[in-house]
Amino acid sequence: MVNPRVETPGIRSAKTPGVSEPSPWLVLALVCLPVFIGALDLTIVSAVLPTVIFELKIPVQTGLDDAAWIVSGYLLAYAVSMTFMGRVSDLLGRRRVFLICLGIFFLGSWWVAATEGAPAQLASRLARLITGERPDRSMMALYALITGRVVQAFGAGAIVPVSMALAGDLFPPARRALPLGLVGAVDTAGWVLGHLYGGIMVQYFRWQVLFWINLPIVALAFALIWWALRGLKQTLASGGVDWWGTALISLSLIGLNVGLAANESTTSSVALPDKSPPYAVPVLIGAAVAFLAFLWVERRSTAPLLNLQRFSDRNVRAATTTNLLVGFCLMVGLVSVPLLINAVGARTSEEGALVSGYLLSAFTIPMALAAIPGGLLAERLGFRWTTALGLALALAGFILMTRWQPEMAQLAVEWVAALGSRTAPTPEMWQSLLRMIAGLLLAGVGLGVTIAPIGTAVINAVPDSERGIASALVIILRLIGMTVSVSGMTTFGVRREAALLKSALAGVPLTEAQKIGEVTQRVTTQVTSEMAWIAAGVCLLALVMALWLRARDRQRMQNE
Repeated sequence: MVNPRVETPGIRSAKTPGVSEPSPWLVLALVCLPVFIGALDLTIVSAVLPTVIFELKIPVQTGLDDAAWIVSGYLLAYAVSMTFMGRVSDLLGRRRVFLICLGIFFLGSWWVAATEGAPAQLASRLARLITGERPDRSMMALYALITGRVVQAFGAGAIVPVSMALAGDLFPPARRALPLGLVGAVDTAGWVLGHLYGGIMVQYFRWQVLFWINLPIVALAFALIWWALRGLKQTLASGGVDWWGTALISLSLIGLNVGLAANESTTSSVALPDKSPPYAVPVLIGAAVAFLAFLWVERRSTAPLLNLQRFSDRNVRAATTTNLLVGFCLMVGLVSVPLLINAVGARTSEEGALVSGYLLSAFTIPMALAAIPGGLLAERLGFRWTTALGLALALAGFILMTRWQPEMAQLAVEWVAALGSRTAPTPEMWQSLLRMIAGLLLAGVGLGVTIAPIGTAVINAVPDSERGIASALVIILRLIGMTVSVSGMTTFGVRREAALLKSALAGVPLTEAQKIGEVTQRVTTQVTSEMAWIAAGVCLLALVMALWLRARDRQRMQNE
């Protein structure tokens, strides 16, 4: 155990002499502002992507695959940044690294907002120097935009784990659950609201405005956090960054995302439900090899990126495994609703997006809000029972989702249409809507309750000098669970639906459109129900893992 107030061999205490310290809660509030902005930009682009493609004049036939990197490039850089910036914050100090990350995010936001100007011109000049030919300006603007998004993500990716580590620096172990729950709530609220915020703003402003707005906000946050953290007490680890380990785990994460995304994109076509691109399997094998090499390097490194000995602690093993499974369950809820609504109830893609947004708000908003009471409960009930309670609620929610029927989705669509036409929804519409919301609400609240106890259990189980990498580990494992889930559930849903439709429509003439539509609705509902059962099973497994958690980290609390 490293006491943050005592010098320890190999550890340096970072504190500015003679500087009064602001309230920890004020510091946490200021830190949460960039957390929210970074999370908002994680999902904001999905709402404006069609507008971006149209305004940049990206050719639909040849440019859409490249345009997808506006989203996937951000996610990859976001994850890669986490792998080592948490460790860097242990070495250089939370304040310095946080401000560096804000500066990188500021630069990336400017680059994205100014894409069609200097960045696109620079990309064109580089392409001309390399190829000797005049490049297509639209594609150069697209590549400049992707570059800006990667730079943005590189700054934003480290903000959440460094903020979690800061909460560990500012609050003693017995009081960390609520602050960590607050960071989790703000982070979740950001990526939950990104779609809505982007969709509303693009109706009134050009898409670049969404990124120009970041600049004054980030500049203000930079100044305030520079002031608030000037007297921060922190133990600084000795040693350096394990660059070999960083490179290997980054390769593994990139390979996992690229390989699974390839499966996901190809399985969106029912015409070829059993085929994947030839590079998918080799890339996934390469990711596995890189991960095994990472473990080998970490066991032999004198300053490992991730100290594998920490997994001998029961709380670290149980909490990280549970978090991986929580990430899987989270994405099932986000995938199943649009699948059902678009196939069963919506008449147009725009209507499907609107109804899905209404329904998913009953899942995502309660999840963000529940992270705060989850922190309060963790301080009173401990890690084990708070996490188990949350997973039990989520399990009940997913079981309720298995009982959805096609008529319920259709009536939910009619409910939204009634609101749009300013007519009163019928009692049947309300009943169907509430039956669908009940499962989503329970699942969202349950998963939200687990955020604080899981994060606190991991951070409290490691020495003070490893809080940064421990915080990153919490986020990375949840992202891996989400990545595996969205690819796995998309693959399962498309292939399962194709198989059921092939069997159900055997012998049905193509002219009987009504019967084909009814069969499709019934099959899609069945697939959605099966996906909910899978989530319930994973949730039950997570509940079992949560029961392995120690209720509290008593030894560490006694040493404070």
